[in-house]
Amino acid sequence: MSDDESQRNNGAAEPEQREENGGGDEGDAWGSHGSSDRTRYAKMPVDRNAPYYNMNHKNRGMALIFNHEHFDIHSLKSRTGTNVDSDNLAKVLKSLDFRVTVFHNKKSEEINGYIKQTAEMDHSDSDCLLIAVLTHGELGMLYAKDTHYKPDNLWYYFTADKCPSLAGKPKIFFIQACQGDKLDGGITLINRTETDGSSSTHYRIPIHADFLIVYSTVPGYYSWRNTTRGSWFMQALCEELRYSANERDILTLLTFVCQKVALDYESNTPDMMMMHQQKQVPCITSMLTRLLVFKKKQ
Repeated sequence: MSDDESQRNNGAAEPEQREENGGGDEGDAWGSHGSSDRTRYAKMPVDRNAPYYNMNHKNRGMALIFNHEHFDIHSLKSRTGTNVDSDNLAKVLKSLDFRVTVFHNKKSEEINGYIKQTAEMDHSDSDCLLIAVLTHGELGMLYAKDTHYKPDNLWYYFTADKCPSLAGKPKIFFIQACQGDKLDGGITLINRTETDGSSSTHYRIPIHADFLIVYSTVPGYYSWRNTTRGSWFMQALCEELRYSANERDILTLLTFVCQKVALDYESNTPDMMMMHQQKQVPCITSMLTRLLVFKKKQ
């Protein structure tokens, strides 16, 4: 049953979908659907069918950077070079009019506190929100100074029902961390020439819409960092944001970040041949519903 046609009369769901809509919709889940609150509302930041996000609010928005260099966990080495990433990212985000706050080597409880505090703020005058985490990681977890936590802790409090002042606005997450210990040896492509001839006043959105989550590498794989110049992903991301953020939409920009990381970088560890000449490509999960361009503020 489709939500846009149900519960029009007295809040009761129709037993089946209207014929003109081509039958009813069903969820691919077993068991109870639970209850849903139909009375929640949030201010509409942009017209229903607008192709671009509204980036004309008074403020660009908050940017939080959680930078981890040292850990209380003995098995985790210090992340030499991460401060270069943190400084470069903070600088480029400030140039894009974000209000940037950098947190160094925070514990899990502290990170969760800052996240909750930010979600409870009023973001009505902001275009968007951005959170970056630079740390060690494994598949399905990130490391704070003292322990690990699940990545979805970062965005849990920013769904549209929990943070209505960001409803319909982009919520961006950049995560520089390993997602495992697998290595990508890459493949060489050879160019061979073939010769054989052969607009409404109101609308509803899912609470998980308008999120953009970008990992430095794909699930299960290693993420590389240069101890002098910083991580491959952050180098490429900062460069693309610096030169293209005002003109290119974010997914186009991130495509070129992926290209740069995939083609321009290769590990250089000749004393450890297993780790030598390895490759990497970032991983993008987008729930964006419009094009996002960081146009210059007037």
